Amino acid sequence: MQNPTSPAQATDVVSTVKETRADPSLNPVDIHFLHIGKCAGSQIAQIARQVNRAPKGRKIVKHNHDTFLRDINRDADYFFSIRHPISRFKSGFYSRKRKGAPRLHVGWTVDDRFAFKTFEHANDLAEALFEKTERGDMAWAAMKSIRHTAQNQSDWFYCRGSFLYTRPPIWILRQEHFDADLAVFFARAKLDLGGRDVKITSDPKAAHANDYTNIPPLSEKARKNLSLWYAQDIAFYEMCENWMTKTAKEQP
Repeated sequence: MQNPTSPAQATDVVSTVKETRADPSLNPVDIHFLHIGKCAGSQIAQIARQVNRAPKGRKIVKHNHDTFLRDINRDADYFFSIRHPISRFKSGFYSRKRKGAPRLHVGWTVDDRFAFKTFEHANDLAEALFEKTERGDMAWAAMKSIRHTAQNQSDWFYCRGSFLYTRPPIWILRQEHFDADLAVFFARAKLDLGGRDVKITSDPKAAHANDYTNIPPLSEKARKNLSLWYAQDIAFYEMCENWMTKTAKEQP
């Protein structure tokens, strides 16, 4: 019989999930934006471009949706934005339904098509969740077919669940308190803006914002189902807020 693998030879599951190696094109003092979908990322990208025009000082490195915390060098500073999961669900549903228009045009996948042909509105999908019928099964399938409804915000931290304790961000921006959280981030990041004021866009197209005119609101049943579906992400959102409150008191 072959001898068991020694501890020295054993593969540590965590160590197999590697951070990116240092990119020589990046300044080690740069700040990485971990881009969770439908959490004011387009606005932050606009702000990053303004920050990066300053001749001196730290830059903001914006990553795409496929970059997770494990992909960012462990020594690098970073920040991210969050949004209440129920609001994020509604935004994500209609963003993909209109294929990212007007700012983008990303065609539907076969799975997107199934979801939007089956459920016309976000409320229809949310109300069908957990039904003990074929429509309930189709609702599960649709939720896991649309990217921004399929992914939890906490997914960007898989295998890095202790991040707030072991490698906390500079700050977290909540979509619901964007201006106030951005001001705290700027102060903590010590960004040199070269005397410029950073402008937050109010243009819906640039901000990639949804127009909910003639869109049915989420019913009480829909919200109850979504609270159950996104229970893990609601806990994540609350954990982030708790960390922000604690950090603000300890490090004013």
